[in-house]
Amino acid sequence: MGYDWPAGFNEVPMHERLEGNVAHFQDGTSKPIDAIILCTGYQHHFPFLPDELRLQTNNRLYPLGIYKGIFWEANPRLIYLGMQDQYFTFNLFDAQAWYARDVMLRRIPLPDAAAMQADIRHWRGREEALQTASEEIDFQAAYIRDLMDETDYPDFGVEQQGELFKQWKQHKKADIMGYRNQSYASTLTGTMAPPLPAPWLEIVDDSLEAFLDNDFQRAAALTANETL
Repeated sequence: MGYDWPAGFNEVPMHERLEGNVAHFQDGTSKPIDAIILCTGYQHHFPFLPDELRLQTNNRLYPLGIYKGIFWEANPRLIYLGMQDQYFTFNLFDAQAWYARDVMLRRIPLPDAAAMQADIRHWRGREEALQTASEEIDFQAAYIRDLMDETDYPDFGVEQQGELFKQWKQHKKADIMGYRNQSYASTLTGTMAPPLPAPWLEIVDDSLEAFLDNDFQRAAALTANETL
């Protein structure tokens, strides 16, 4: 991944095999290990569906076979939500749900099969031309905007939120262990999120009492600064 990992981290290519407690990697290196944590990501797996209804795809920003990224092309009465590889998450799910609702309520008519296929190919072609993370973020923002423009889903500033994602990517690239300390402004109100009371790695107490105590301390510090 190319991040600037701190001391104690070592990035190596794919793990190939285990011999006892020794892990062997693709670059020929090996290392004794105590534990393996499998971080496999998400896989599309719908064994309860027959083949003619089952989405089979890898992680794509625009999977084939689902119109508007929602309706199963071969049978639009089947709806898939959240099947895309994601920068946006809950707003994407919401925008899809709003669109699906309006189709079910017959506020939005579905086009014929040829038009659905052309629309899918159009978006997939745009996806295949993407080369950078920033372009991917803009693409997904445009996809969400396309859904929002047809419904009454509240405008949360999807393009502005995309710009925040670009900042987030840069912060992550600059400091993989510190990017979570960053604060960002709301795209709705412009209000800057308060800074963390300590570096995120040091915040080990997630109880309500600790949160309220830190909130009180931040408020007291702000009051003191205003007095000065």
